[in-house]
Amino acid sequence: MQITQNMSIVPNSQSLLNDPNFIKAFLSIAAVPNDPELQDYFKLEEVTRHLEEIQTCEYVEQLRLSPGMAEMIEQRYFGSEYKLEDLKNQCPPGSLGYAYYHHMIGNGIPAYDYTAFESPDDASYIKLRKMQTHDIWHVVTGYNADTLGELALQGFYHGQGGTVYQTFLMTALVLHFATVQTKQLDVALEALFEGWQRGRAARPLWAIRWEEMWNRPLADIKEEYNILPLRELSPSEKILSLKM
Repeated sequence: MQITQNMSIVPNSQSLLNDPNFIKAFLSIAAVPNDPELQDYFKLEEVTRHLEEIQTCEYVEQLRLSPGMAEMIEQRYFGSEYKLEDLKNQCPPGSLGYAYYHHMIGNGIPAYDYTAFESPDDASYIKLRKMQTHDIWHVVTGYNADTLGELALQGFYHGQGGTVYQTFLMTALVLHFATVQTKQLDVALEALFEGWQRGRAARPLWAIRWEEMWNRPLADIKEEYNILPLRELSPSEKILSLKM
């Protein structure tokens, strides 16, 4: 095949690759993915919002097909507010609430403020519900709240049905391991693929009313929703661990 020497690629002016805000947020996450303020995550989400809007109608309709999700969207279900200390005192060891308390306290994560945001439309409600339940998904999947655990959870999300923002976030985290934590790149890719497989195998988790299940045994929840056990890692790979 003959290759023309002066061949050039004409950039698409509408591409996010020409948006400095996207590039800055994307590369900042790749460089420092564990920023506790999450400012670059919010910037990345903001700059990709117009792409999300293109997908919104189809994505919302797909979620509505999940058992119980249409009703949850119509009700704008947020569950009852809770205090982490109440979960510690009222939920028995081995329960979802007990495991969630230790996850949040152990990682220095404050309880989600249920009054912080509004959800005037279906798409914004779904976004807020994901924010509320993100760390609950960490608990039920067993993925730590570190960079590798976040990458694995993004894989799980994609197995359940991904979005544009999640795809960019997942790609930024892979880039982090490819350029910063290079010795862990192989296990990072394995964790991502394992998360995707587990997400596809699990029953849909979007419509679960987690706040009504705090006292249920975590093991029973995993069995009911077919959340498969984590792959056992070798000693040098023990970055992911089950939350008991």
